[in-house]
Amino acid sequence: MNTKIVGKFFQSETIAWNYGNIDNPKLLNNIYFQKVDFDPIVPIPILHKKAKITDLISNVNAGGNLHLIMSEKLKNIIEKHRTKGLQFFKTSVIKDDIEYDDYFSINMYEINNEFIDFSKTTVSYRKYNPKKINETELIKVDSIVEFNSIIDNRNILDEISLNNIYIKNGVSEDLFMVRYGGVKHIASENLKKEIEDAGCTGLEFQPIELSYNEWTAPGGEREKVYGKI
Repeated sequence: MNTKIVGKFFQSETIAWNYGNIDNPKLLNNIYFQKVDFDPIVPIPILHKKAKITDLISNVNAGGNLHLIMSEKLKNIIEKHRTKGLQFFKTSVIKDDIEYDDYFSINMYEINNEFIDFSKTTVSYRKYNPKKINETELIKVDSIVEFNSIIDNRNILDEISLNNIYIKNGVSEDLFMVRYGGVKHIASENLKKEIEDAGCTGLEFQPIELSYNEWTAPGGEREKVYGKI
């Protein structure tokens, strides 16, 4: 989020659109939590004129945070730590009419909510009610079985979020994804250090036990590590 690094947050402004129908099921942006067994149409983000080229591109305007767009350098580091449950597809990034072709879009299709220690994690539930849109309830959840039961029985318009996440002891994966309240890509300290030591740019690491609001509060922990937004 530091504009000294990324120039503009979000970096992507739009995508190079030559894919036909936006609802095309082969468009990677329309594929969620599924392994792709065909050649997908992979969007090419066009960066804002003030954006800088980095190893990870903030591409909310070109597909959101599910299909991260990253340099080959960052991809090669990630592949050393995890090979199952994810796929990489070649893409490009356009900046000032110049196309940089050493980028990849990641498709992580495996969710590992079972790694979460739900007894310590904050789970919030907001039932759909147009008259009380901000009424959120904290609920106690002790296991993945209990959490999945809540997911299965909710109204499709209800919102469930995971915050202040804690991970069980003994998890060996260096990179995995958890879902609800958006998707969160979780990296081990080991992977974080390797990415930082390699000088990869355009990404920050938020401690999972902090909520987003706690992390980004003015004068808070994020600012101490990465500077002001």
